[in-house]
Amino acid sequence: MNNPTAEQAPTTPSEAPPIKAPENESALANLAIPLGESVLKLQIEGNTLLYGIVQRNRAVTAQSDFFRVQFRGYARNIGQAWSPVSDEDSHFQNNRNCAWARVDHPSRSITFGPKAGISISERLHSPGLDEFLFATVISWARHAYPDYSASPGMVTIPANATEEERLRKQSFYAKQGFEFEWKDESQRSGLYYKDKTNRLIGVCDNPQVVEFGGEAMLQTLIKQDEEQKSLEARMAKIESMNNAVHQALEKERHTAQALMVVLVVVLLIGLWAML
Repeated sequence: MNNPTAEQAPTTPSEAPPIKAPENESALANLAIPLGESVLKLQIEGNTLLYGIVQRNRAVTAQSDFFRVQFRGYARNIGQAWSPVSDEDSHFQNNRNCAWARVDHPSRSITFGPKAGISISERLHSPGLDEFLFATVISWARHAYPDYSASPGMVTIPANATEEERLRKQSFYAKQGFEFEWKDESQRSGLYYKDKTNRLIGVCDNPQVVEFGGEAMLQTLIKQDEEQKSLEARMAKIESMNNAVHQALEKERHTAQALMVVLVVVLLIGLWAML
């Protein structure tokens, strides 16, 4: 039974837990483990092709989900001549030739990076590689966390950029479904954002970029093997026909030699008879 004279302790509202700051993407990148690799073929210019390796990797913590796609060069094909890609361009890098998405669960938001923009090595630069990397991480985010928002990302334009370059930069984000807003009258800085990631696009439709998965690579190898066997069979048939022709010619040569000997003998007999 409650004592009516007892003082009741004052009630205080429970304090809301402090909001955690988003985890550092560099630390998450160090935790990322590979999910798989594929082959990417890029049309550079003219008859020059660039082949490289695409790796998808991911890190998951209690607060974050980090997804990254990286590209490294492997070989160039100019006409029928192959040359390997060397130096740092043949290795995965943390800040170049890559794109990533960092999910922050407390804020239900996704940040896309690198924050300074996707940077492609000069020797690996090709139409569509930056679009492919960006579209890949967007596609992952919109399917994995469709109700999360895309945090505003900053776009910086050089002071000497032309109007065409500014429009190209803006369209790069608009093409993937981002809202875009310039922050100054000179259009040197802007923001791209979206309220829901499922309203983004995440598609690279550039015909100069072709990705080969494991099944496609096996199909290509099988087709090449079948074509090689067919070519070897044709070559064997041609060689057999060539040998038959040589044998026939050799037989004709021996026959001609025998006839010549007979003709000489007949002529000698004829001359001897006339004498």
